[in-house]
Amino acid sequence: METLLLYFGKVILSSGVMFLYYQLSLKDKTFHHYNRFYLLAAMVISLLLPLIRVDDFTIEVNSDVYMLLDKIQNFNTEKNIDNGYIYLRIVFSALGLVSFYFLGKLIFGVLKIQQLKKQFQKESFDGINFYRTDLTEAPFSYFKNLFWKNTITLNSDVGEQILKHEMVHIEQKHSFDKIFIEIVTSVFWFNPFFHIIKREISLIHEYLADKKAVKQSDTKAFAQMLLASHFSGTQLPAASPFLSSNLKKRLKMLQKPKTKFGYARRIFALPVLFSVAFAYMVNAKNKEIKETNIAIEEAVSQIKKDTVKREKIEKVEIKEPKSFNGSVSEKKITDLGRKIEEKSKALKDLKPESKEFQQKIDEISELSGELGKITSSDDFKVAMNFSTGEAQKINEFFKSDEWKNKTKALEKMGVEIPDLANLNFNFQDVPQPPAAPNAPKVKVYRFNDVVSQWGPATEKEARKAMKAGKAARKKAEKASAEAMELSEKARLKGEEARKQGEIARQNGEFARIQGESARIAGEKARIQGEKIRMEINKKFSGNTGGSVFFYSDSNFDKLNNNTKQRTLEMQADYIKRDSKDGTIAMNGVKKFKVIGGLDDTKIFLDGREITKDEMDAIKPETIGSITINKQSGFSTSKGEIRIQTKK
Repeated sequence: METLLLYFGKVILSSGVMFLYYQLSLKDKTFHHYNRFYLLAAMVISLLLPLIRVDDFTIEVNSDVYMLLDKIQNFNTEKNIDNGYIYLRIVFSALGLVSFYFLGKLIFGVLKIQQLKKQFQKESFDGINFYRTDLTEAPFSYFKNLFWKNTITLNSDVGEQILKHEMVHIEQKHSFDKIFIEIVTSVFWFNPFFHIIKREISLIHEYLADKKAVKQSDTKAFAQMLLASHFSGTQLPAASPFLSSNLKKRLKMLQKPKTKFGYARRIFALPVLFSVAFAYMVNAKNKEIKETNIAIEEAVSQIKKDTVKREKIEKVEIKEPKSFNGSVSEKKITDLGRKIEEKSKALKDLKPESKEFQQKIDEISELSGELGKITSSDDFKVAMNFSTGEAQKINEFFKSDEWKNKTKALEKMGVEIPDLANLNFNFQDVPQPPAAPNAPKVKVYRFNDVVSQWGPATEKEARKAMKAGKAARKKAEKASAEAMELSEKARLKGEEARKQGEIARQNGEFARIQGESARIAGEKARIQGEKIRMEINKKFSGNTGGSVFFYSDSNFDKLNNNTKQRTLEMQADYIKRDSKDGTIAMNGVKKFKVIGGLDDTKIFLDGREITKDEMDAIKPETIGSITINKQSGFSTSKGEIRIQTKK
């Protein structure tokens, strides 16, 4: 759990550094597309960067550290019980509950939008679902769904600007950004930088929509429209509302000139900075590991000086065995000593408060009592048959510091050890029993006598060296891990910067191709119009008197994919076209013909509705006047032609 807590800290630090760079170098610049992807990448990198290890980029720790660990484990007979993890579990449980709350809130918002889609009638055009609503939150878009407010007139100046604005949100798929950001901020709600990045990305979405929805010549009118329009309501998660806060910033950005400084040069500065910092930290960690290796070598050298080496086994040949042959007491002492040693080793793997630990202590106490009884019995004294010199050596051993040090560990654990040092082995000589006839020779192997100076001072030095080795190992492992982590972090930063540069280049090429396509389409339209104009002039060049008017209805119903163009051929004494609503009035009609479909246009003759065929059959000399009216709506483009005959 400590590792997870450290990961959260690294995520906050990484996101803070990347947002600080954005705040200092990229914010409030006009390259909004690049800033959008930079902030999204900053969130992803902040989540992945702490997972990188840098062990492969540092030097190796001295392998003798494992020798120190082995020595430390041999002396480590006590186990520490740490209950700190309980508090960490409580903390992480609280963090998880809050995250689930925010995720639930997000899911509720998405379900509410799905409910609104069922509640209101849907109109579809070009793959976009259009809903007319009375919601206070409208207008807003969600993926390919557009929720419109009935109080906003669609074909008004304000309505058209809002429609263009919301269509940009849909085309550029801003809802995907919002869903991703909402999930990240719900899980990592305790990271303040993620919430700031969320706010910045929402503002960048508005900049992008404003920039594409408004041409430079209409900037002033759009700004006035923003100030004159006020909507209220609660913003839904993952939705893109037209009027959000930060109107002042949006108005300033509309008036701001295009930033000239290259974006690529700014963005490439960040991986360079990370690489330099990483190289410096790796170098520092390597230096620290070298110092640690020197300390390990010194500690290992000190331990080797205090280690007793085994010599070659020498063969001792005894021609005749001692009188003590196959004694039961000697076998019991050997068995008791072996059992005490086994049970003492088993204590290392048990917890002091456990029942098994206390049971082992009781068993060791009983075995020690039996050992004391055997060594103090008269039979044992007679059977031993020691000489005065040998008995003196035994007495000195049980009174020595070596025996006391060996029994300290058991005494600390509550094992009662009989005071063997008070036993006296200065026995009187006992008659020797006769030797067994034809006794075979016996071979005994033993180690050469070596003077071992293992005492309290030596043990203190060994423990000190082991402690230093353990600290050095931890320090070296930490340094190696941090160096590896930083190295991988720098590599990912460099790779991310390279990808961003490639994306920027591809976007520029795509924009160039689109511009060229638009230019070619415009040139084709101009040539086509010139051809039509020349044909009309040629057709009516023989007419004398009156006015000739050629009208092409270039406004088509995009929403219903009606791309069929209508053309009016007119010749009259007087023709007038209103520039505001497109109404056409004629007097003294010489010729009138409609080329193209009239499925959405009604024709009236003296107030009576007629068909197109009936209209074509009317003789021009009987026509007194003609009035053509256009009515444009959201999903249709209707009109009417009213013909009055001469009275």
